[in-house]
Amino acid sequence: MSAPKTNIETQEKKHKPMLSGGVLAGVIAAAALIGLVAYMSAGGDVPVGGDMEPVVTDEPSQ
Repeated sequence: MSAPKTNIETQEKKHKPMLSGGVLAGVIAAAALIGLVAYMSAGGDVPVGGDMEPVVTDEPSQ
C-alpha cells in the first residue's frame, strides 16, 4: 500500500533544511575529530626510552 497524496518535490523542499543541518553537523564533528587528533599528536616533549641521558653525580646513593 502506498501513502496517499505523495508529492516528492514538496517533501524534498520541506526536508532540505533538516538534511543540510545533518550534513553540517557531520562536517563539524569530522573537523573536531581531526583537530583533536592533530592536537594530541603535536602535544608533547615526552622523552622516549633512549632519549634520556643518565644522571651522574659524585654523591653516593642511599
